[in-house]
Amino acid sequence: MSNAPAFALPRRARLLPLLVERHREHGFLDRGSVEHIARQLGMPVAEAWEAAASMTEFHFEPVRGERSCAGLACSLRPGWREPTLPAGCLFRCYEPPASGDERPFPLEMVRRSGPLLAPCDQTWAGLERARNLGPAVALEELERSGLRGRGGAFFPTAAKWRAALSRGRPLALVLNAEEGEPGVFKDRALLCLRPERVLEGLGIAMQVLQPAVTIAFINGAAEPAAAAFERALAASPIAGDVLVYRGAGGYVLGEETALLNAIEGRRAVPRPRPPLPVEAGLFGMPTVVNNVETMAAVSFIIREGAAAFRELGTAHAPGTRILSVSGRVSRPGVYEVPMGTLLSDVVVEAGGAGDSSTALLCGGPSGGFLPWDLAATPILPGRYHPTGAMLGAGGVVVLDWSSDIRRAALTMAAYNAEQSCGKCTPCREGAPLLLELLGSGRTAEVDELADVLQHASLCGLGQMAPGPVRSALEFWSGVFV
Repeated sequence: MSNAPAFALPRRARLLPLLVERHREHGFLDRGSVEHIARQLGMPVAEAWEAAASMTEFHFEPVRGERSCAGLACSLRPGWREPTLPAGCLFRCYEPPASGDERPFPLEMVRRSGPLLAPCDQTWAGLERARNLGPAVALEELERSGLRGRGGAFFPTAAKWRAALSRGRPLALVLNAEEGEPGVFKDRALLCLRPERVLEGLGIAMQVLQPAVTIAFINGAAEPAAAAFERALAASPIAGDVLVYRGAGGYVLGEETALLNAIEGRRAVPRPRPPLPVEAGLFGMPTVVNNVETMAAVSFIIREGAAAFRELGTAHAPGTRILSVSGRVSRPGVYEVPMGTLLSDVVVEAGGAGDSSTALLCGGPSGGFLPWDLAATPILPGRYHPTGAMLGAGGVVVLDWSSDIRRAALTMAAYNAEQSCGKCTPCREGAPLLLELLGSGRTAEVDELADVLQHASLCGLGQMAPGPVRSALEFWSGVFV
């Protein structure tokens, strides 16, 4: 597939796959197994332990009992108790309460489909068109489409690709399928139901970027999604050119430099910036990281043309977004809607009450809450309110503000505290303290601590952790007294 120079992975890059394999065999990692893997790779045992311990989904002693979800949609069920650490999500928010292992994403939970979730053929016509156009023209087509990354930051995709190419060195390409934000399950829907569309987008990116190495990094718990992707990969024109990694790291791997560290066999923590990944990322190479929904959109754009993509959405935000809708709705699931669609319209379509008692959590633990009188806002990049609500990765949880806001804010604060990687003091110490202040009703102390988290944390997890707390206090301060 690629004409790029062959790239031999450093031995250390085998650390995560070997740890994952051992963990799957035994259900946990013990001292002897980690030490054996470290010796096998010729790396210090302490560094292997450091990398393993940074992965929040690894266990280091036998685990008994069935997995049970502490995510927000499940916490709304009867019998909920205020969360303590750890507080995780099983990403089946469309069928609460969830427990046990993951299951294939059900087709009936695709409540509204657009070009990305619609059935697709397996002719690889988009990849063939990219080959016929050539890398330069295909990149121009992508640029004309106006596609912005669908991971939450909304950085222009073509600009990111050009920035990596401009370095004039062999580069790396990473598909980030480590969907770890509670309340978001759109990537699982795409990988389970439309893996060929994602793979075609990845193949087009390989055609344009000619990477020295291409890695698909898939959430370690998302077994059905990973299995569907690997089956489709084996039957695809890019079989043999893509390395599949499985994660074990949770929310922090949504930060792309933490993801790159995990692949390299290092502690999964964010890197200081600069340099940006497009300048020096994986193994020091210029690196492009795109998520699953972005790659699916690339496939549609090259197949149908930039003009067809721009017919959807708005002039400044073309295309569609896939929203994961859950909570107090009668029709939870994924909704693919044109950009610019009113958020309130999606909630009503999903069977939400849509009245003065309705509240929305937008953007999960890095977002914030909105009252219903602010919900008639278009689905676009950026914040919906200065206190934190935003589109982010597309998670929307519908709540009853009179009974749910307290538990929802505490659940988000607990999740951020548990998922802090611990590298920087403001987030490591501040996120648990924020949970403590909110739970004890010491809300007068929140603003000062939230400012420290927002301005002094190393990465977005800490910087945006105050959002759910600040927005809850902005609109419903009385429920925390």
